[in-house]
Formats: sequence, structure tokens, C-alpha cells
Amino acid sequence: MAAWRAMLRQFDLQNDPFRVISLFKAMQIGKENDPVTDPFVYASLIKACNKVLGINEGKSIHSRVVKLALDYNLNVLNSLIHYYASVNGSVKYARVLFDKMPDRTVVTVNSMVSGFLKNNQFDFGLSLFKKVLTGAFGLSMKPNFVTLMVLISGCVENGGYSIGRLLHSYCCKTGMDLRIEVCNTLIDFYCKNGYLDIATKLFNEMVEKDLVSWNTMIAGFARSNNCSKALSLFREMRYKDIGYDIVSFVNLILACANGGDLDSGKMVHVHIIASVEEIPVSLGTVLINMYSRCGSIKFARKVFEELPDKNIASWNSIIHGYVECGLNSEALRLFNLMKCSKVEADDVTMLGIISACRNSGELSLCIDIHSYIMRNDNLSRSNVLQNALVDMYAKCGNMARAKSVFDKMLVKDVISWTSIIVGHAINGEGEEALHAFRKMCAEKVEPNSVTFIAVLLACDHSGLVEEGQNLYDTMCKVYNIEPQIEHCGCMIDMLARAGMLDEANKFVKKMPVEPNTVIWRMMINACRVHGDFDLGLCLVSSLVGVKKSPKIEDHVISSIIFAETGRWNDVLHERSTVIAQKPSKVPGKSCISELTD
Repeated sequence: MAAWRAMLRQFDLQNDPFRVISLFKAMQIGKENDPVTDPFVYASLIKACNKVLGINEGKSIHSRVVKLALDYNLNVLNSLIHYYASVNGSVKYARVLFDKMPDRTVVTVNSMVSGFLKNNQFDFGLSLFKKVLTGAFGLSMKPNFVTLMVLISGCVENGGYSIGRLLHSYCCKTGMDLRIEVCNTLIDFYCKNGYLDIATKLFNEMVEKDLVSWNTMIAGFARSNNCSKALSLFREMRYKDIGYDIVSFVNLILACANGGDLDSGKMVHVHIIASVEEIPVSLGTVLINMYSRCGSIKFARKVFEELPDKNIASWNSIIHGYVECGLNSEALRLFNLMKCSKVEADDVTMLGIISACRNSGELSLCIDIHSYIMRNDNLSRSNVLQNALVDMYAKCGNMARAKSVFDKMLVKDVISWTSIIVGHAINGEGEEALHAFRKMCAEKVEPNSVTFIAVLLACDHSGLVEEGQNLYDTMCKVYNIEPQIEHCGCMIDMLARAGMLDEANKFVKKMPVEPNTVIWRMMINACRVHGDFDLGLCLVSSLVGVKKSPKIEDHVISSIIFAETGRWNDVLHERSTVIAQKPSKVPGKSCISELTD
């Protein structure tokens, strides 16, 4: 027994769990009559199974534990509960073990709470926490800082802001908020919920901060597109001689990407080059994404080419970068290079390539990519890719193929139905869109806000006014979806196209969101088309009053209706304003020449 303990301690359970499991199996061959009965050994083996998520191995070890009557040992049971709680779909086994345990510790509870949260059962985890507070497991058991960290992190994932606030109050009452780990978790919670002021206050009040504290706060500013504040915090961190790591750089680059700050991004890149011998692929991928989003695809490609090891994430980043910059042909060429490099595509890769094909509008490319997906078992089973293919064919104008993909789907979610409804709508097939919507409802798939935009658009383009009005009422009263500017725009355009200008004007006055310039331009143009110049002239002042600096389009539509009514002085004023605001033309530049510069 002592030899086994010594051997297990020689191996790195954290980094080489496979070796621990295989050694145990090898040592047990032919020794059925002299089995290992040390609980420490089995607890270690279960932890090794947890590292590799080996469900069969774990169950086998569990069976041996029961056979040897070691399932009384608290350490072994805690390891088993943590193991089952970590494996997807096995939390029920952990719960059975937990309920049968005569004695439990806070470690047992924490493993169970963590398991509930990993399996999207936040309410069960919170309920267990409440039982501990009420003494259900003995008055001596109290939640520790790990319990609170797990629950507060769960509030981030499950949107429980009010619960997170209550847990924060509990931390303050028990003094747990003085622990760095808990405070870091709270800062992350407030940042991810958009309360940067509270997060900053907590950060500033910390008596002691570690690198995680600084990185979490910088990540919060990066997420809120506050690039200058993230950089300022990093400079302060460096001034206080606090070391930084890859996570620090990743957060800074994300801040520059989200803020569209190319100059700051280049500055951080220079700092990275000076700080590391070789840029790791994880950091290189973030740099590629930053340069792409800032519109500097040449720099993104340069970073990509200089990466020593290119994994699927880096290929995906550069492919999506080209698509976002409108260079669809180059994205497709990169995909071919990726295949030649023997890197296997995943869902993210194919979403980028599908977007490139859709944007190009070339049906032959769409068919080739569809065939490639269907030849790959993993890709062909993806519902996300099937939805994207429906959208691709629809936006290329081929509803027959879009419908073919849709009809063959085994599982149709709200995105699938919305995609086919959008396809019918943009291709002028209003009746077909309504038929798909009714069938969706009949199959108990609940429409969302985007679905109603699609079906209202279909009614708008096909002149189905009564159906559109009924659907708008259904959205508001049956599904309790609050109308957005897009829904209102569809309704106003639908009424205006049908010449129902009074109804459209009444709708504008009663709409639950503030009308924007697009709405007013839509109304003015409808008045011009249908000859209601009095109403059109009244609406001009509303259009100009929406913004302090009206766009050129606003002056153009105003000048047109002034011309229709013979108000030539107003026409002259509007057109002179357009000329004054009109920017000088930038010389055109070929995408090909840009790539070869």
C-alpha cells in the first residue's frame, strides 16, 4: 500500500492523468486475490478520471470502490461526487451519492453546487446553499469562500443580478469580501453585468490586489469598449511594478479591437514583441482579430504568416477577418490553403466560408461549399451550419435549394424557421412566408423578435396589410414582445406603400419607440409618391428636428418635396447644404492591389 502511495505521488496527476490510470490497470492484472484497498489510491484515481473525463474508467473505479467496501470513506465519496458532477449528464449520480452520505463537509457541498451550475441547474445549486445556511447539514457547516465564488460566477452565466447582489451582501457580513479571490469574482460579476462603476469602486477599495484583479478590471473596460481606460489601467499597473502575463495582453488587444483603436493596438503589439520571445498562437489570434476589425487586413495577414504554429483558431480568425473586410475571394483562397495544410475545418470556419459565398452571390461556390459540408460527418450534423446554408441560398436568390436544406433538417429551431421566413420575405414570396410562420407555430416553436421582423417584412413587400396588422397585434398581445424600431419601420412602410398615409401617421405618433430619420424619410417619400404634399411638408420639420446635424439624405428628400410644391428658395437652400456637406471623393483602390502592396 505504501508503495502505491509513493508511486502515485511521483506522477503528475494534474498534467499526466492518463499515465496514472494506465499504471493502475497494468498493476492490477493477475492480482485479483491481492487488490489495492488504500482509499487514498482510489481517490487519486477518481481525480485522474475527472481530468480526462473518462466516464467508463470512472464508473469502473466506482464499481471497484463499492466491491471493496470503500464507499464509506469521505475522501473517496467527495472525489466521486466531484467526478460525476463534472461529467456532462452525470450530475444525477452525484446527487444520489450526496443524498445517501451520512456525513458531509463543505467540500462535498461545493462539489455538488459546482456540478449543478455546470449542468445549467443554478436553482438547485442556490437551494443547496440555502440549506447550508439554515443548518440542514449541521450547525457546524458554514459556506466558505469557494462556495461564494462558485455561486457568484453562476450568477454571471445565469443572469441573476439581484441574487448576485444578495450574495455580495452575505460576503460583506461574513468578511469574505476581504479575500482577494472573492473580490476578484465580484469585480468580474459587476463588469459582465455592465456595472463598471461598482466594479471600479470594489477594485479601488481592495487593500491588496493580485494580477487577476488587474486583469479582470482591464477585461471589464475592454468589454465596454473603453480602450483608453483599459490602457490607462495597464500603465498604472506597470508603474506599480506589477508583473503582467498573456491574459493582460489579450485583454488590452480586445480593448483596442472593441474600441476600433488601431493606433493603440499597434502600440500594444510593439510592447508584446518587446516582452516575449515568440508570440504564442493564442495571442496571435487575438491580434489578427484586432487588425481585421480595425480594417487593417494587411497587418492581420502579416501576424498570421509569422505565427510559428497555426491552429484552427488562427485560421478561423484570418478567414473571418477577410470576410468582414469584404474580401470574400481571398477568404475562399485561404480556406483552400487551410485544407492543403491538413487543418480540419470546424463550425466556425464554415460559418465564415458560408458568409463569403453568400456575400459573393455566386451559386456555384455555394453548391461547392454545401457539398464539402455534406461530405464531412461532423459538419453535416451541425444545426448551426444547416441554418447558415438556408440563409446563404435564400440570400443568393435560390429558394428551391434553401427549402431543400430546410426540409431535410431533422431538428428545426426558431433560427431555422426564421431563416426560411426571411428567405421567402426578401425574395418577394409573402404568402409562402406566412405559410411557414403558421406551420412554425403549429409545431410549437415559439417565434422571437427577429421572426416577427421577418414575417412583417414579408407582409410589407407583398402588400399584405391586414395580415401584417394582425401579426403585429399578435406579437404584442400574445407573445408579449416589445416592438423595436425595425418592427415599427415594417408597419409604417407597409401602410405607406398601400397609400394609407393617415393610418401610417397615426402609427408614428403612437409607436412605443422614438421615430428616427429613416422613419421620417419613409413617410415623406410616401407622401410625395401618393401626392399628399401638405402632410409631407409638415413632416419635413420633424425630419430635420431629429438630429442637430441632419444627413445628406435628409436634405435630399426635403429638397425633392419642396421642388414638387414649387418652393424653389427652400430647394436652393437644401441643395446648397448638400453641396457644402458633400465630402470630396476618395480615389478608388482595387482590393487586389491592396493585397499585393
